[in-house]
Amino acid sequence: MDNVTEVLALLRKQADLEIQIMNGNGTAVASERELEATRRRLIAHPQALNAVLQTARALRRTPDTVSMRDVTDFGESS
Repeated sequence: MDNVTEVLALLRKQADLEIQIMNGNGTAVASERELEATRRRLIAHPQALNAVLQTARALRRTPDTVSMRDVTDFGESS
């Protein structure tokens, strides 16, 4: 479950960075590099990422709004 916690934090960070880039806040190059690093860390945990994405899809929410409890509850009901 530690990987799920990390994936959830990374997804929130990714969403924040994407918003920063779209709004032109901060330096775009630095934000894009950080976004790329965040995405590399995300794909390092394929099972946890898949669990979060499946939960988000089932709940019809964006992945960055899913909680650890949501993932746990969804996993138990499947």
